[in-house]
Amino acid sequence: MRHRKLWFAAATAASMGYAAHRASLGDVRGAEAVQGLYDRLAPVYDVGAWIFRPLGAHHLQKQAVELLDLRPGDTVVDLGCGTGVNLSVLADAVGEHGQVVGVDLSQGMLDQARRRADRHHLPQVTLIHGDIREVPLPPGTAAVLATASLEMIPEQDALISNLNAQLSATQGRLAVGGFRRPPDWPEWAVALGRTALALFGVTRAYEDIQPWKSVREHMDEIGFETTLGGALYLIVARASPPRGEANVVRLDELPL
Repeated sequence: MRHRKLWFAAATAASMGYAAHRASLGDVRGAEAVQGLYDRLAPVYDVGAWIFRPLGAHHLQKQAVELLDLRPGDTVVDLGCGTGVNLSVLADAVGEHGQVVGVDLSQGMLDQARRRADRHHLPQVTLIHGDIREVPLPPGTAAVLATASLEMIPEQDALISNLNAQLSATQGRLAVGGFRRPPDWPEWAVALGRTALALFGVTRAYEDIQPWKSVREHMDEIGFETTLGGALYLIVARASPPRGEANVVRLDELPL
């Protein structure tokens, strides 16, 4: 029975991904479309994403948390937390007196994240429904993690500049990981990869959104790593003094 349920979930996810791919080929989705897509995907998202963990995603997650250098009592923010796959490891790193704030645009994904946090007994987790381009960091935030989320945001350069400005007071760290077009892959392999990611609303239009370049531009790089033949990347950096004027949002408006 369990195998049958998993197969049904995978088949549902695949069909939804194909439909999303056909409907949005070449388009960058707006916030409302992204929210709707991930609300629909939420019940089966973990099934669709599971395949990427043994292919290198789990290794990069571990590396990201280690390089964030979190300490007990720290506050860390997971931007685009999705179903909460990072919550347990972040909670372990900051301990019972720390705070983990997860932010996501999709209420459906946050519902899954809440179930995960409750299942793992993580009282230090706070989940916020909001656009990660607009939600300010809590005062004193030590680090920010963003996995498979900034690649969906055309305004990622302004967002990373803003994050650097907010983290500069604590010399906080930012870890960004996700998918990119592998520089050495042949076109047919890139096309296969694009088809696999169509489930998550990714099209060729997103290939020009390259968050790691903005991280290098605005922050002090600590480390960069790739896996899966360069298709998965992780960059970790430390905040530096803002270069020019940054659109810094207020830090005291986040109800925690």
